[in-house]
Amino acid sequence: MKDIEIYHQEIDEIDKLNKKPSLFLHACCGPCLAYPLVELSKHFTITIGFFNPNIYPLSEFDKRYETLFNYVASFNKKNNLDIKVISNNDEFENYQQLFKSRADDVEGGSTCLKCHAYRMDIAYKYAYEHKYEYFTTVMSVSSKKPSHDLNVIGLNLERKYPTTKFLIADFKKENGQLIGIKISKEEKMYRQNYCGCKYSLIERDKRNNQ
Repeated sequence: MKDIEIYHQEIDEIDKLNKKPSLFLHACCGPCLAYPLVELSKHFTITIGFFNPNIYPLSEFDKRYETLFNYVASFNKKNNLDIKVISNNDEFENYQQLFKSRADDVEGGSTCLKCHAYRMDIAYKYAYEHKYEYFTTVMSVSSKKPSHDLNVIGLNLERKYPTTKFLIADFKKENGQLIGIKISKEEKMYRQNYCGCKYSLIERDKRNNQ
């Protein structure tokens, strides 16, 4: 069964309940959050987790956080909701030490998958410790992120944090990515042009100077 089919099967079961379960939603930026938030808010009581110590430099981290925060505020106002945003600012130094090897890898390589897993882990741990019923990430909405690999990471983390269920998803499917781009343009969001870490920034600058 495809990941998107598993997602719909789970949502069908959730919608049979008489309440929306709690979901801690890891989000990397406003544009990637745009479509998943619209979709998931129909079925869950959501808290957003901005857990992204990969983003470099700090000014870029702040810009992406502000973009995401403003989108959530706008979404809350339009839909009469009170979705909170939690930001983790404690992992920057640890991340830089752990991911020095990214200098010898390329975007989309094995180090990137370890980075996704690291960020999902610290966010999942928060969800588990705060007793959220579900956890997932918006990253599968990006064409540059391997959706199935992200879901495998999530299922492995579910074994580590067993009282919080991982929601398998593939948000790029069913025009999710295109809908997200449309929303981000309507909201006049800042749209970054590199993944986040300093090595992806260096790669962007090299491409721009060719």
